[in-house]
Amino acid sequence: MFLGVEIGSPESSRPAASDCARAAKLAERGSLVFVTLDETLTSRADSAPARQRLAQSRLNPVAALAHVAPQTTSIGLVATATVTHVEPFHVSKALATLDHVSAGRAGWCVRVSTSAEEAQLFGDRSPRDLPGLYEEAAEFVEVVSLLWDSWEDGAEIRDAATGRFLDRSKIRAVDHQGRYFRVKGPGIVPRPPQGHPVMAVRITSDDDLPLAARADMVFGGLEQVVGARPRLGGGTRTIADLFVNCRGLPAGQWAWGLGSAVETGGVRDFADFLQARARTGLVDGFRLVFAEVTTELARFVDEAVPELRTRRLVLPWGEDCRSFRERLGLPHKAPNSMVP
Repeated sequence: MFLGVEIGSPESSRPAASDCARAAKLAERGSLVFVTLDETLTSRADSAPARQRLAQSRLNPVAALAHVAPQTTSIGLVATATVTHVEPFHVSKALATLDHVSAGRAGWCVRVSTSAEEAQLFGDRSPRDLPGLYEEAAEFVEVVSLLWDSWEDGAEIRDAATGRFLDRSKIRAVDHQGRYFRVKGPGIVPRPPQGHPVMAVRITSDDDLPLAARADMVFGGLEQVVGARPRLGGGTRTIADLFVNCRGLPAGQWAWGLGSAVETGGVRDFADFLQARARTGLVDGFRLVFAEVTTELARFVDEAVPELRTRRLVLPWGEDCRSFRERLGLPHKAPNSMVP
């Protein structure tokens, strides 16, 4: 079972990168497989709690997780990247850098922006129709992958004695002329350690399914994730969002739910719940979502993780795992599409 946690809802109304680092280190101590950091571009919402949550998620996820990377050693770092209104070159460069900084632990969750309010942040424009936005996102992912693949493994020589730093025969120019993007030339960052950082998609509607079919892992409500499974690739990891809460509850007592139905009980009850879901094979794991991650995650690691370890529902990072991809049971390195 793959367990992760969303760290983008710190209890502080003015979160710092240190909040993200503290949560990630807690998750790593608890042998969780990955953390995610969501992104939002606006702060307006229909309710006070929603406005508060949006206001708390202002850090750039890739930059924040680049701060987290050297403070952790094994946990996967999945940054949400909005692919609407931006250029593939910049996103590919940032994610490749995160993968290098983390020694092969980067991931990205592809986010499509559909709101007029967010579109206005990038100029006086109206958002395109949904099919157009998702078509653009698919091309965006394609171009990002090409930029990563424009460098072969071993292109860096870095031989100061001979003055040779690059093998130019292993660097290829991208020549992409698409409907939404035109890119000519290679990337400027060497190929990521994983080849391609782990790609994730959060499923909220059927519009997300074509992108999800290309992903390494998907998040979402249990119903959405299970319903999408027939349209996903055979190796795609399915991760359901699990809402967990211990606020106002005595030590050892928890509340949890996969949707509107909430269960309560002790640590053993919670472990029974996870174990039963794991045995169904409907999903490959869960992403824990806390209301106050910096306090509740600490309790989770101290109270629940020992029982989960006993049942082997969470396992330490194996020494033979060299990357986040391997931790998920994926090939260590994605193939290079530009190498004959």
